[in-house]
Amino acid sequence: MGNKKKPKNGRRLRGFLHVLQHIMLVIVVVTVLIVTTGSTVVIDGLSGSSRYSLYASDQEKTYEESELFNTIYGRSVADIIRFGVVRSQLETDGKFDGKKIIDVTAYNYRDLGLPEQYVTARYYLEDLLKWAKYGREYSEMYMTAAQAEEFLSDKTMVTIVDPNSKYYNTSDANYLKSDIGSYTFVNDVSSNMLYEEDNGDNIEETTETVCQQILINRYKTVDGKNIEEYTADWANYDALCYNVSTAMDSLSYNYDEYQNYNEYYAAENSNIRYYIEKTVGEHTEYFTNIEDFDVDDISEYMDGNCKYLYYSPAEMVYESNSAIAEGTVRDIVQEYDYAYPEDIKIWIAVDTDYPVYDAFAEGARGFQNYLPYFWQWIVLAVTAGVLYLVIIVYLTMKTGRDTDEEGNEIIRLTKFDRIPTEIAALLGIMTTFVLAFAAEFVISNCNEFWSYGDIYSIGFKVAVGIITFFIDIIVFFFFYSLVRRIKAKVLWKNSYLKRLIHKISLLIWEVYDNGNIVIRTWVPYIIFLLFNLLMVITGIGIVVAVIVDAFVGILLYHDVKERQNIVKGIEKITEGSFAYQIDEYNLHGDNLVLAKSVNSIGNSIKDAVEVSMKDERMKADLITNVSHDIKTPLTSIINYVDLIKREEVDNERVRNYIKVLDEKSQRLKQLTDDLVEASKISSGNINLHFEKINLTELMNQTIGEFSEKFEQKNLTTVMNINASNVIIEADSRRIWRVMENLFNNIYKYALEGTRVYVAIGHREQQEEAGKERVEISIKNISAMELNCNPQELTERFIRGDESRTTEGSGLGLSIAKNLTEAQNGTFEIQLDGDLFKVIMTFPILQMK
Repeated sequence: MGNKKKPKNGRRLRGFLHVLQHIMLVIVVVTVLIVTTGSTVVIDGLSGSSRYSLYASDQEKTYEESELFNTIYGRSVADIIRFGVVRSQLETDGKFDGKKIIDVTAYNYRDLGLPEQYVTARYYLEDLLKWAKYGREYSEMYMTAAQAEEFLSDKTMVTIVDPNSKYYNTSDANYLKSDIGSYTFVNDVSSNMLYEEDNGDNIEETTETVCQQILINRYKTVDGKNIEEYTADWANYDALCYNVSTAMDSLSYNYDEYQNYNEYYAAENSNIRYYIEKTVGEHTEYFTNIEDFDVDDISEYMDGNCKYLYYSPAEMVYESNSAIAEGTVRDIVQEYDYAYPEDIKIWIAVDTDYPVYDAFAEGARGFQNYLPYFWQWIVLAVTAGVLYLVIIVYLTMKTGRDTDEEGNEIIRLTKFDRIPTEIAALLGIMTTFVLAFAAEFVISNCNEFWSYGDIYSIGFKVAVGIITFFIDIIVFFFFYSLVRRIKAKVLWKNSYLKRLIHKISLLIWEVYDNGNIVIRTWVPYIIFLLFNLLMVITGIGIVVAVIVDAFVGILLYHDVKERQNIVKGIEKITEGSFAYQIDEYNLHGDNLVLAKSVNSIGNSIKDAVEVSMKDERMKADLITNVSHDIKTPLTSIINYVDLIKREEVDNERVRNYIKVLDEKSQRLKQLTDDLVEASKISSGNINLHFEKINLTELMNQTIGEFSEKFEQKNLTTVMNINASNVIIEADSRRIWRVMENLFNNIYKYALEGTRVYVAIGHREQQEEAGKERVEISIKNISAMELNCNPQELTERFIRGDESRTTEGSGLGLSIAKNLTEAQNGTFEIQLDGDLFKVIMTFPILQMK
């Protein structure tokens, strides 16, 4: 019962933590909202919404004395002074004047100062604004020198500045080209430079054409002319075109500002009241947003409920009941010194009754909603945020974990977790888009909520908390589902994409495995090339092409790796590991066929070796058993023959019979011993006891042992020792058996009356890490013709005497070779006609 209650309690705990998680996020969001609305104010301005901070130090002051008010007021002062500049450019007598005449060069030089004379054109303001709205057009014209001269005027219209007046007086100075001289003034706003021009006398007639950029005259000047009619050279023409373009762009920008300022600071839309008066000579201009306003009314406004400033540099007067300093106003005015002469009067006030809901009214409402205990709210938000993250981490670790009836831990999936991954992802994406749209709507309308004060209400905060709660539920519903899918390893397994890729891969491998070499190589290669070409041509799939190329590279790498594993398997089988099998899983095409073939060959070799080993063991067992069975009666025969020999037999014929019995029984005993010895060697059932052997002494002893036998056949032994006292490591009994078999072979098969050559020397053997090896060669002339292969002579039961008339079992050389190799030596037979030669080598242990 306890095991069943524990999972249920765990699920209850997780359910509680889920609810607590959502509540913690609600606390964080609502707290941040409260802190934000209680510590900042968003004000709508001309350039958009701006955020202003509230300070605790201002709470002891009135709103009109606070830093917030003075910041808004300072920005409004800067706007009004700028508005005055724009109005002076676009208005006449306080109203917009489309027929106002604009000197484009003078307008561009307004903040730099005009030169004494310059080339210009004058347009109506409305023409320049419409021209800027519809856009400028240029055309390229190819002209000869004569055509270029004909296109321009024959005279340059130069405007001369009257130095005794602040007005720009124009004079029709109609200088002919021949009278201008070698220099003509060109107005360039970046630098007042002089461009040298050739006199008309220096112009050469040529048919070569040049390309000129021509500004299409959408509108004519006040004088009804085009730009090219004001200048006689291309340098002045280009400069004048530049001034026209720059002036229309600047005026168009200022016109947009003018409209915004007019609406924003209109008396019905703003609590700002302003009056600007500027006098140039005897001309005075007025700019205000108060109807029928007179400068004498300023004192009445000053006595009312308002914050104001009055600035008159000509009178050296600055009055203000705000925190705006005179230096601040002076600096702003000096930025537009070309528009504000010294004789100006600027009055800007704020109606503190706030009859209009504008930036000042917004600031007043926000100021009243200042939040005390700021840091306590911050601590609450941080604490809730940390707890929120801790709960998420805990639930991420625990979600899905459960135990079955046997107490084993499992990952339990919900019904939603079992639907295909793509459907779940689609639902998640759709939900994300809906939430993103809702968030975008809230954010885009946040300033509107702020403006109307809804953001300060409790109802708004409650609504935000409820929305946050449900958004968190939705988001983490998908998140925890994703976590459970990953834990259960079904994210990929339950996807349609996996099924599709699996079916496509099966189809591709089916074609690849059963297709011919053209289908398996050229078709994929051509598809690969066409895909890359398509991606490069379209220019939209370079990243996709790189990914696909990387995927193809991985496939090629796996193909090469598969072949490498097959080669490794072949090497293993070559080294004798016949049971080694190449893993055929995930192999396809030629690699699969090759792996199956190699495995089949390995199995065949393994079976063949096992059969051969089995036959060899059976043969060895048969020989051992037969030899053992023969030796017992043979021993009795030899013993009884020996007893008979000791009897005094007078009959000569009987003695001959006894002699034959003795020889044949001894031969049969030797054959039996050889069979047993060969059987032990072939089966590896032989024990060697290595010790130091003096090879020279061994050879002398062997020759001495066989000297009597050799004398019977008149065989002469010739010794040639180039390495005396050579010490090798070998089994004394086995090495003696090798020498005995070799010399017995010489005794049996050597031609009588010939020499036997025995040589001992040494040679380097690189195969054994540079160790020296001693070489023993034994040569003799065979009595019979040798028509067999040298390798055959070392096989069992092979004799050089095919008629088998001589004594011998055919095992002597085979035993000698096997014993030599068992003692780390080499054994080789060479035949040259009737010359029989045996060469043996052994590692030298030491030389005395």
